[in-house]
Amino acid sequence: MSVRNEDAAVAPSFRRPPATSGDVKSALRVIQVLDLLGQWGSARTHVQIAEELNIPKSSLTQVLKTLLRHDYLSIDAEIRGYLLGPAITDLAGRSRGRRDLSEAAAPVLEWVTEQTGESSALNLREGDHHRVAATVLSPHRIVAHLRLGDRAPLHATSGGQVILANLPEPMREEYLARARYQRFARNSLLSAEAVRDKLQAIAAAGYATVEEEYTPGIGGIARVILSPQGRPLASLSVTVPTERMTDALRETALGVIDRAVTMLKHRAGLTQRAAEGDASAELPHV
Repeated sequence: MSVRNEDAAVAPSFRRPPATSGDVKSALRVIQVLDLLGQWGSARTHVQIAEELNIPKSSLTQVLKTLLRHDYLSIDAEIRGYLLGPAITDLAGRSRGRRDLSEAAAPVLEWVTEQTGESSALNLREGDHHRVAATVLSPHRIVAHLRLGDRAPLHATSGGQVILANLPEPMREEYLARARYQRFARNSLLSAEAVRDKLQAIAAAGYATVEEEYTPGIGGIARVILSPQGRPLASLSVTVPTERMTDALRETALGVIDRAVTMLKHRAGLTQRAAEGDASAELPHV
């Protein structure tokens, strides 16, 4: 008489990421733990994780403690099991938010350029640089020509500086310590101290402006776009030939950009109002 194994009948088919030549064992175990918990979608105990992954419980303990300490895992108090933590959610949210912003940007940038008469751009941080992820060019004959995919150091442009000013202080200081300071244009910032002073002013004002710091003859105005958790996802900027960078234009551009940031976050689903279906932040009729 055969005996049916009920546990085997309902067990999930989890497949561990296989080890390959050159893998670091501790790093691979972290990947395996996160993959396992992501597939289950519910809490797993220390013993269950060790058995499923065939990792000695003594070795697994330090992996779990480290992930827990850095919020990549959390504890289900009822069964003393482990779940994916808020740091994983934050990482996924930032990646999704950046993608959603890029997809939603075009009509908002068109409105910004129509209102200001100047080129506009959405800038995403990529390591120590920012990249133009979407742009609309000014209708003027003389324009600040932005190309999709253009990259620049964070400290050199308005779009990068306003992102840098909103990073956590340890990340800002790490950047300032390793950045390469060179003269791109006549007003380029040439030291960590000069950048640090300007970032303090940007944080206090809520926006960044530059004139001939990266490109000769060109200025810029930018505001940051923050995630719901307050992390800088991107920036929205207006780029202007310096001969047209008047106080009146600066004031107009700041008001337009401020409204555009709200509209863009709404369209990308990054605000509570967007989640609730509030249409008040839609593009105005112009």
